[in-house]
Amino acid sequence: MANQKKYALVLSGGGFKGAFQVGALQYLLENGIRHNDGTVITNPKFDFIAGVSVGALNGSFMAMDDFEGLKKLWNDVETKGAREIYTSELVEIQGSKIKAKFDNILKKILPESTLSLAFKFIFKKQQLLDSIGERFNQIKSIADSQPLRNTLLQQIKRNKFKIPFKMGFASLVDGKYHSPQPKDFDSDEELAKAILASATLPMVFPYIDTVTFRENGGFITAKNLTDGGIRNISPLQDAISFIKEDVSDAIDWHIIIINCSADEEKIDNSNPNVVGYAFRVSNDIMTSEVLENDYKIFLLINSLVEQAAMKDMTLIGSDDLPLIKFKYKVIRPDDPNEIGNDTGDTLDSRPAVLNLRKFKGSEIAKRVMEKENDRNWS
Repeated sequence: MANQKKYALVLSGGGFKGAFQVGALQYLLENGIRHNDGTVITNPKFDFIAGVSVGALNGSFMAMDDFEGLKKLWNDVETKGAREIYTSELVEIQGSKIKAKFDNILKKILPESTLSLAFKFIFKKQQLLDSIGERFNQIKSIADSQPLRNTLLQQIKRNKFKIPFKMGFASLVDGKYHSPQPKDFDSDEELAKAILASATLPMVFPYIDTVTFRENGGFITAKNLTDGGIRNISPLQDAISFIKEDVSDAIDWHIIIINCSADEEKIDNSNPNVVGYAFRVSNDIMTSEVLENDYKIFLLINSLVEQAAMKDMTLIGSDDLPLIKFKYKVIRPDDPNEIGNDTGDTLDSRPAVLNLRKFKGSEIAKRVMEKENDRNWS
């Protein structure tokens, strides 16, 4: 009798590149999951989902078995613009170009008349500088994620979750990474805030002040929360931990990893300003580098476990439990040049770019799933 097949879905971060995941997921749901022996699991249902950043946003809808709701969210962004996710008084993002709204920035840090400023500059210069510095420090982000918060508060309900799901976020207070499940929250609002925290791009959106949830048998309140991607770009460890608690000889676990970024991201260099470079570093270069390291470590451990098994040896992990060789598929852009020069970066939400990302997600998912004799799959 064949073992019961179970599927874990791992969704990485990547801002508006998350449209790639939507295209890949649509292919899997419409065409099924193919195995090496030619069998296809039609209308597949995932048994566990882990996501960080936009992966937590996409994953939450998948865990509620609401792919139509997820498609509507992304279609609304395409037709109505990025204001469905955020608004900003300080910058205007046009494709991959970030343009500062200097008049509004000056109003934030110099909310006084020209005459008053001139007087203070002459007679009270230090007081003026201190005042400017204080007002500048009050700017927590360049955009406001209230539109996304409103959507999550309307759509996210604990009783709608049908699949075990973990969303990852990190605290700016102590650097700790948390990945609770919907059942760990006592209210829909706290759960929605946690998903928003995971999807909070550093510097772009304001951090979430507090989220209260169960952890290690009791309630905790984590503070100053932001994108879990600053610690775990791809929440593979969350999936591995969940699977190890459920593993048995009668269960055959498979992991499908959908990453939004290629291993070497192509960074737009045509907008050489301080703000633009700051976002490139924090949201594109950092994402690509951390994701690649995370992915390589997973592959290395998997390979070592396989080699040990060939010699009738068992490797033990830091938790004193045997390490497992996982069956997996990775759906990701193979080459940043493959998907063209117009795919943009993390914050690019142009309709044509989002459509291209979804198309490529579906196309690459098809190629990965139809690969024959995949030694990492069965």
